Parts: sequence; structure tokens; C-alpha cells
Amino acid sequence: MGSSKDVKNVFSAVIVLLLTLAIWELSTYVVKIPRYVLPPPSSVIEATARYSNYLLENLLNTLAHAVAGLALAAVFSLLLSLLLAYSEVVREVVSPLVAGFNAIPRAALVPLLALWFGLGSLPRVLTSFLIAFYPILIPTLTAMVTVEKELWEMLVSFGASKKQILVKVAIPRSMPYFLSSLHMGLASALVGTVIAEMIASDRGLGYVILSSTSRLDTPLAFSCLTLLAFTAFSLSKILGVVEKRAVRWAYRVST
Repeated sequence: MGSSKDVKNVFSAVIVLLLTLAIWELSTYVVKIPRYVLPPPSSVIEATARYSNYLLENLLNTLAHAVAGLALAAVFSLLLSLLLAYSEVVREVVSPLVAGFNAIPRAALVPLLALWFGLGSLPRVLTSFLIAFYPILIPTLTAMVTVEKELWEMLVSFGASKKQILVKVAIPRSMPYFLSSLHMGLASALVGTVIAEMIASDRGLGYVILSSTSRLDTPLAFSCLTLLAFTAFSLSKILGVVEKRAVRWAYRVST
């Protein structure tokens, strides 16, 4: 039953996508929109085929830096969540600082990162990390510090220490939220990497988008955007499978 419904959903999504592309294609010819303003899907496909090796090389470069930044953000967010959940004093001091830092547009830090670390990989990984860590931190920390009062008091009455409650209750409780937040972290990491590539790199899809639009090769820029969307979608689906297998106990079984 479930698989039949999934097939129908996929089929419906494909039909909607094809209709959208057809309307887009026809509109560009009927309205006579210049290709450098809005290229038709056929031009985007043609550009993707023509520059396939070049696009694949830069996609892998972007993906490597985004995954590195996401991994750093995941580890840092989990460790910081543990520290803040364990100590209320530390949480009261650090939380406003983290919130204040989150208010700073991270894109504005890229020129400084390039100045400090040059135009290599480090500014891209750091930008990816800085944009991705907050969306992972907040759900994870919230899950850790919102253990029900009744449950906490019952565990304490049974002799459980604060550390034991954190390790055996708060951390397992937070895992579904942590893994789910990786979806948003992934999108943020890709955004951060592309932004850094536009400002402080001569490689990656961000650089290709910037260079192609500067010479009005808009179909190539749309090829990059399409690849980024497809990559983010595919990786998110993979994360979803990992999430459901790792914390299967947290999901309600459909009947």
C-alpha cells in the first residue's frame, strides 16, 4: 500500500515537472525572451551536455567542501549542545553570544576569511561551517534541555545523576532532532560554499555561476543551479534513509 502511494507521488511530481518545463520552454519562444535573460530548458540541457566534464569537476569540488563544512558543523553543534545542556550557567553565558553571532550575515565574513586564509579551500569550508552549524545546534540543544519535568524528577528520585540523565535520556532523545536538522544543515552548507566560491575562489560551481553570468552565458549558470538543486535533493534523500534507519524507534509505525 505504502509503495503504491510512493510510486503515485513520484509519478505526479514528474508530470508536474515536465509540464513546468514545457510551459517554460514555450514561454521563452512566445514572449521572445533573450537567452541571456532566461534561457529555455533546451538551452540549459545543451549547455550541461557541452560542459559536462567541466561541470562535474566543479560540482565535486563544491560538494567536497560543503560536506567537510557540514561534518564540522555537525560535530561542533553536537559537542556544544552537550556542554550547554549539561551546565545551565554556561548556557546562560554562551547562548546570547551564539544568537548574536547568528545575526551577523556570514557572507560578510567571506572577504575577511579570504584575507586571513587566502583563496584556497579553508575559506570555503569555514563559510560552509559557519552557515550550517546554527540550524543544527538549535533543534539538538532544544531536545536535550526539554526533558519532561516529571521524568527528570522521577529519575533523580531513583538516584540518577545529572550526567546519567544527559547520557541515557537527553542524548538519545535529541538524536532524531539532530539527524533531522542535518537536512537544513546540508542546504546551508551548500549555500555557504557557493557564496565563498563567488567571492574567494577560482573553482567550484559558485565560481562558474559568477564567471558565466559575467559573460552572459546564462544557460551555463542555470546548469549549475540545476546541478546544485539535484545534488541537494539526492543527498537529502540519502540523509533521510540514514535517519530513519538510525532512529527507527522514534517514528510511528503506520498501519
